[in-house]
Amino acid sequence: MNLIPFMRNIDKYFGNVIIYSLCLLKSKKQPHISKKHNILIIRLWTLGESILTLPLINAVKYSKNPCEKEITKITILTTKRSKSVFENVDFIDEIFELENFWEILKKFKEYDVVIDTEPYFNISAILGWFLGKNTIGFKGLGRDKLYDFKIKYDDKIHAVYNFCNLSGPFIDSDLPKKLIPLNYTIQDQKKVNILLKEYSLHDKPLIGIHCGTAETAPWRTWKKENFAKLIENLIEKGYYVVLTGSGSDNIINKEVLKLVNKKFKNKIYNFASKTNLREFSYLLTKFNVFISNDTGPMHLAAAMGTKTVGLFGPNLPERFAPFGKQNIALYNAENLKCSPCINVHEGKFEKCKLDGKCMDLIEVNDVLNSVTGDFNDPKLPEC
Repeated sequence: MNLIPFMRNIDKYFGNVIIYSLCLLKSKKQPHISKKHNILIIRLWTLGESILTLPLINAVKYSKNPCEKEITKITILTTKRSKSVFENVDFIDEIFELENFWEILKKFKEYDVVIDTEPYFNISAILGWFLGKNTIGFKGLGRDKLYDFKIKYDDKIHAVYNFCNLSGPFIDSDLPKKLIPLNYTIQDQKKVNILLKEYSLHDKPLIGIHCGTAETAPWRTWKKENFAKLIENLIEKGYYVVLTGSGSDNIINKEVLKLVNKKFKNKIYNFASKTNLREFSYLLTKFNVFISNDTGPMHLAAAMGTKTVGLFGPNLPERFAPFGKQNIALYNAENLKCSPCINVHEGKFEKCKLDGKCMDLIEVNDVLNSVTGDFNDPKLPEC
């Protein structure tokens, strides 16, 4: 049985009933965190938001209290799909997967503090109550009745700041200015460098483009015709273009390639499924600029320090722009009443009825002007 769809159905149809039943067992004492050495962070789904939680987790791990001598242990509860993000940083001590459900049942009230970073799933609040002596989560929706500490989710600030605010009940920390990059090995570097040399790209000015999106809200995708025209313009200005993605992105990449004029085909490459996450993290550092729909690879590119241009319409850049000073979010749907149609905190993913009109408002020239101010002199990567 595939546990994730099963959990989502339980969440949808039985989550509120379970939560209201558990509220009867919840202590009515004033919550107080006396110990915070053994901390669990719940982050079940999505590559992008997993990356955006890393500044929070890092701050919790290295917060210092002069009265406490014990080292903070950080455990992550996640899914197989997101596990690789947490495996490739240095400040996480243990990871266990939601799929190992019977192992979870053995950890009743094992953690001093549980921080639930999920914005709307009932199942994560239920797991937090079960696993933690103290629970912290976002205020709003019926699920917050299980939390000891309820933190406001502010739709007007970036998700990174909302996640960091979850640590407020027990640590003081400065808000981050940048994301945390994922680790990669020398072997990962070698494999990517060999791949670039295989296509004679190791000494070329490169633009990475991510044409796809995750299956949640696919109307976040800029039109294939726009990507094709953008690619032609970039190549005319002296750049080589690499299309990125996993195996599932091969379909849209090939469709975009079909739309590109044949005379440009020798300067555009489809790297979908050619790298794993660590290798992809290193590959991102080789791009002059990375252009992406509002999806996980966009956040990873920003974390790896690559100048990133994010394309927005159904979601607001105030919440999910590529984080960091050098990065740019393009959003031209201010006057479109139906945008935003996504609100993660409320679990709102209204299906688009206008065939992605909000994304169509982003012009190819908008993206070109955001990449660099001088297209005639592309900066060569360092050897």
